[in-house]
Amino acid sequence: MLFHLRKGRLKTMALAGTARAEDRSVFAFDEKEIREHEYVAQTLVASLSDIGMVKRGERRMMDLGKLVHFHTPIEVFMYGDHAIDYLVRKMHPTPALGPHPRTPESLELLYEWRSRLGAPRGFGAPFGVYDHGEFHAVVAIRGIYWEGEQVAVPSGCGVIEASRLTNEWRELALKRSAVKACFGI
Repeated sequence: MLFHLRKGRLKTMALAGTARAEDRSVFAFDEKEIREHEYVAQTLVASLSDIGMVKRGERRMMDLGKLVHFHTPIEVFMYGDHAIDYLVRKMHPTPALGPHPRTPESLELLYEWRSRLGAPRGFGAPFGVYDHGEFHAVVAIRGIYWEGEQVAVPSGCGVIEASRLTNEWRELALKRSAVKACFGI
C-alpha cells in the first residue's frame, strides 16, 4: 500500500526488509535489514511532517506466508486538503522502491538502470482508486508481466552500504519464487 486517504487522514506504511518465513527469528535482529527498513520509515515520516501531524507506529514483522517483512504503520492527520496527485508525487517512490536521497538526478539513474535491465515499465508504478470519498493507492511490486510471448517476474531489493551481493541476489530470488508460487509456477 502506498497510502489510503479518507477525511483528511492519510495512512501509509514503511514495508522494507525481507526474509524467508523460516528465518524470522534471525531476521528480527538483523541490523542490516532493520537499518534498511529505518531508511524507509524515517524518510516517510520526514516527507509527510509538513502536511500534518504524523503518528508512527511500532516496527513489527508482517508475515506473508513464504516471506516476512518489517512493517511500520504511519498515520498523518492532515492540516488541510492536498490533491491526490501531489500526495502520490510526494511519497513515490519511497526508498523501498527508489533512491535515497530522491533527487531528479537519482531518479533518472534509477529509470536508466531499470531500462537497461529490461524491467517492465509498470514495475513499482503507483495505482489508485477513488471511491465514495476514499482513495486507495498501491504500488505494483509483485506480479507477472508479459508482452507477446515474453514473460517477466521482476523483483527489487533495497541496497545500502551494509548490503552483500550474495544476500541481495538470494532476496531477489526469494521474492520471485513467492510470486511464482501464487501462480503455480
